[in-house]
Amino acid sequence: MAAEGAGPILGLDHVAVAVPRLDAAVATYEALFEQPPAARGEAWARFDLANTALVLAGGQTGLAFAVAELEGALRLLARRGLPAGPAGRETRARPLDPAAARGLHLMLTATGSAANPASAIRLDHAVIRSTDPERTLALLAGRLGLELRLDRSNPDWGTRLLFLRCGGLVIEVSHALEGGIGEGPDSLWGLTWRVPDVAASHARLEAAGLPVSPLRTGRKPGTRIFTLRGDAAGLATAFIGA
Repeated sequence: MAAEGAGPILGLDHVAVAVPRLDAAVATYEALFEQPPAARGEAWARFDLANTALVLAGGQTGLAFAVAELEGALRLLARRGLPAGPAGRETRARPLDPAAARGLHLMLTATGSAANPASAIRLDHAVIRSTDPERTLALLAGRLGLELRLDRSNPDWGTRLLFLRCGGLVIEVSHALEGGIGEGPDSLWGLTWRVPDVAASHARLEAAGLPVSPLRTGRKPGTRIFTLRGDAAGLATAFIGA
């Protein structure tokens, strides 16, 4: 992964999704991805995808960013007003203080991503819902150094969308225009996975009995998209492709 922007972030190492029942969540993602976990422990499981990994466990839902040198990255972000949280037993990863990260659970981890280039599934974008997009932009672009690629407001959607490049994928910030600027925390809201044949994925999951929406035209030209209904995946989940 190549460095992006003016910060230490190389890319997205993994997405952590908190699940109340690990066995059920693993079964759901095995069906969604059509592949088993690459590794599993008593209380966690990891799926290695083409450009990142997905970790199911208890704890907090959040994003883990890869950096080249952990201690140096932590010092830089502390100088930018984004200090680390308490250290745990894991020496290759360190959480950032959620109080300084708009309530988001973010982590830095030393390079060595578990991404699997042979996987047919890749993360297209992760969606953060923001009550104050300017402050979220200051966090992601100003402090973490992610590159802002697009800032668009569309009254038809009722939404302001900001797209920031993070390695080989996008972090999307979504703000509901009707609600105005608020003081509440941000949240990691959803994940959109890119697949080679979205119609085939839709047919497979529908045949497996998973609650999927009808296939529809995507906002990006030349794409189609469908969503997984309900909370079976722990986060709002969509699949996109040609």
